[in-house]
Amino acid sequence: MKHDSYNEQRERGNFSFPVEYHYVTNHHPRYNMPYHWHIQYEIIRVLEGKIVISIDENEYTASAGDIIFITDGCVHGGKAFLENTIYECMVFDKKLFETNVGDKNILQKFFEHHLIINSYFNNEYTDIHRTIWTIFDALKTKSSGYEFIVLGCLFNFFGLVLKHNLYTKSFTNFISSNQKNIHKLKKVFHLIETSYSQPLTLEDLANTSGLSPKYFCRFFQSMTNKTPIAYLNYYRIECACSKLTSDKDQSITDIAYSCGFNDLSYFIKTFRKYKNTTPNKYIKSYFELTNK
Repeated sequence: MKHDSYNEQRERGNFSFPVEYHYVTNHHPRYNMPYHWHIQYEIIRVLEGKIVISIDENEYTASAGDIIFITDGCVHGGKAFLENTIYECMVFDKKLFETNVGDKNILQKFFEHHLIINSYFNNEYTDIHRTIWTIFDALKTKSSGYEFIVLGCLFNFFGLVLKHNLYTKSFTNFISSNQKNIHKLKKVFHLIETSYSQPLTLEDLANTSGLSPKYFCRFFQSMTNKTPIAYLNYYRIECACSKLTSDKDQSITDIAYSCGFNDLSYFIKTFRKYKNTTPNKYIKSYFELTNK
């Protein structure tokens, strides 16, 4: 899943059908999702293995057959729990529902966060399971009329959420407190996104959040399960993976420096830590698979 910025502001799909689809295996440059957020909704279905998804301050472990729903504006990231994990995701904009079908006021309650859709659906929810599977199968094959199938199934999904009461009503005080924490994270993520190629210190990150370095470390780790510097290096490696597989004109050394590493041996050591391989082997493996 290619998330090159924490706040993804790019257009999804096209104007008439703002839906984007991704099929992700362990050879995908964005196999493990860095934390990010966007103004669109996202649905993930796990085909094989297991993935841990963090959404704001909650964590969900999804196995084959499980579904994760991510509301717009939520900070989220993921890590495959098993090496053979395969998952798909679709990202869609609420502009897709600018139609006169049904009661638009009910949909607006979701879009305006008065009603918060549950994030996790296991195989127990068979009707939702069938609906989401139909959506992904249509997006994968893109046969004639698939857009109508996707839109119809998304309406069906919202209808089933309402039918089975698979949502919670928002509580203003809780949301306000929670959003303050998320806002601090978003500011730190924005700094990392825009300045990861530059030297960044713990003090730089802490100052962006408005917290002392000591408290910021505890806060950041409680939200992401990583220390700030560990996460910065993790994000730099994710960016390096994207460049290694998309820019053949740059050397590994050039890419290392462009991603904020000023020492090639440290870059290779850090790369091996997060990817269990060297940059050269990563490139070779990626292109061997994509050229099959």
